[in-house]
Amino acid sequence: MRRPVSPPGAIGAPQPVRVQADARGKPIVVAGVQVESVNRDWLNRFGWWREHPLRRRYYEVITVTGQRVVVFRDMFTGRWFRQRA
Repeated sequence: MRRPVSPPGAIGAPQPVRVQADARGKPIVVAGVQVESVNRDWLNRFGWWREHPLRRRYYEVITVTGQRVVVFRDMFTGRWFRQRA
């Protein structure tokens, strides 16, 4: 019996993630895991010529488990995503 196979997603496609942020907007909990430190953050604005440009605030964080995670907040929708490598 053959199982239906869904098409693969885009490589490196961002995945929605639950993030708790402090009053300044920096992540303090990512996917239920406490953030130990924020290594860096940066703003990316691109596609200004398109109908729906992108504006994202990225954060590279280290969790208390030692995992390095890159998350971003969509500045138009307010939604958080985890960026896959």
